[in-house]
Amino acid sequence: MKKYIMILTARPDSHASMRFREAARERKIGLKAVDPKKALLEIGTDGVSIRSAGRLFPAPVAVIPRLGPGNYENGIAMLDHLEASGVAVANNGDAIFTAHDTFKSLLKLKKAGLNVPHTARILSIKDLRIARKLIPGPPWILKTFTGAMGIGTMLMHKVDELEAICATLWALGQPILMQEYLHSKDETIEDIRSLVIGNRVVGAIRRKATAGEFRANVHKGGVAEAVELSKVDMKLAMKAAKSIGLNIAGVDWIVTRDGPLVLEVNATPGFQGFESATGMDIAGEMIDFALHYQEQSFLIT
Repeated sequence: MKKYIMILTARPDSHASMRFREAARERKIGLKAVDPKKALLEIGTDGVSIRSAGRLFPAPVAVIPRLGPGNYENGIAMLDHLEASGVAVANNGDAIFTAHDTFKSLLKLKKAGLNVPHTARILSIKDLRIARKLIPGPPWILKTFTGAMGIGTMLMHKVDELEAICATLWALGQPILMQEYLHSKDETIEDIRSLVIGNRVVGAIRRKATAGEFRANVHKGGVAEAVELSKVDMKLAMKAAKSIGLNIAGVDWIVTRDGPLVLEVNATPGFQGFESATGMDIAGEMIDFALHYQEQSFLIT
């Protein structure tokens, strides 16, 4: 098999996977989308190897992980395996694990000196009643630890509903984060998604929520438009990605009356809305980075 880039994903037919294939064809390099749940990882006397349906995987030149809910554990194990065999990995398993854990990533961001939402990790009704007194509200934001694309995020206005939802999630074994509900400084529901690839911020979009929606995610109907970032803004985005240890990252933040506040750093940023709003070839940018990473480490340190 000729040299190829591996996309690590459980969704080989997704829009992102399709765009990666298009960008790879333009660069005349092979591309293979691999589901980490369908790979056999082996540690043998001759080193480490990966098999699918009993057949040995030839090593890719680089890997771009696109891990989502339900495939983090297997995906991170496969990334560790690939790194051990000398393959360049665009985002390593440790960084993805940190980004996947919302509370852990907020701790990293805070330690780096960045402003983040007032957040409490609540495990019981007692915790919840204390947190209600500490965190401004109502309303409050409830989040599961590992949500994505706005999934697992709820806006709670009433105390009885808040307690009922928490009790249900705890019964399902879900720890919960409770956060203050924040507007932009002009009271609109919008945020900035800046995209970091390697050692630079390649661009940014402003995402505005549709009527009746409290999340600005494009997957939730948010409208995206290209926006120019200042040097200060770009420094904030790079600092956020660096604090998590990511080379490829979507950094989401808002400008409040008290200044910029980082909401989230995403290790698998969606880019359909980003490409539509900016006209940029984000899939190609990621592939170019992965190929260059093979030659010279851009790992943020």
